[in-house]
Amino acid sequence: MSNTAVTNTFDINLGSLSNAWNVPAPVNGAVTLSGSSSMMEWATGTDAGHGYGTYTVTAKVDGSQPGPGIILWPGDNQWPGQEVDMLEITPDGSGRQYATVHWNEGGHDAYQTVIYDGVSSGQFHDYTMVWEPGKMTFKVDGKEMGSFDHHIPTDHDHGGMNNTIGAMNNNSNTSITVSNVEFTPLGSQPAATVVPVVAQVDHVAAAPATDTGHIDWNALAAIATANFETTGHWFL
Repeated sequence: MSNTAVTNTFDINLGSLSNAWNVPAPVNGAVTLSGSSSMMEWATGTDAGHGYGTYTVTAKVDGSQPGPGIILWPGDNQWPGQEVDMLEITPDGSGRQYATVHWNEGGHDAYQTVIYDGVSSGQFHDYTMVWEPGKMTFKVDGKEMGSFDHHIPTDHDHGGMNNTIGAMNNNSNTSITVSNVEFTPLGSQPAATVVPVVAQVDHVAAAPATDTGHIDWNALAAIATANFETTGHWFL
């Protein structure tokens, strides 16, 4: 789905975010991830997911601890790599929210962050990331919160790799509720159509480990925990 516009409203199922684990059926047009649960587009190769453009996720986090996240996962499903976290929670108990850009630095994870000052949990916000050549800009409810102009990945259409859209929760004391996910390619008009639905969702279980593009969520949870214990920062 290289750089294809997408809109997921969760009226019936998970749409393109069907690589999921412990995710309940949507309720009133929203999906709530609690405990250990995740949903994401399938990461099957460098052209999977999306590239340059505008990503907007309408979501609400509950709780003041690390656990919820809005994640743009590397299309080739390799970590460390060009992961972008549009939303995470700081580990200091303040409930502050922030964004992170990761990259592979000689086989080790490297990253840079921007704090979302003044953004409160317990209510819905529009989280937006604009990815363009050489720059990523982060916004909440239309207000620019920060940007980066170094260590910015190149998308697949320009010789690099795309990212898949996802959300996860990894804490019994937190949750994240997602009501809308949109991606509009750079230079295009906002997406106007909903991703076609395939089947009604009652409960989505983890895909078999042999499935192409399957993400091992238990392994990711272990990585996040180890990173927090080592550095004091909760990240993937």
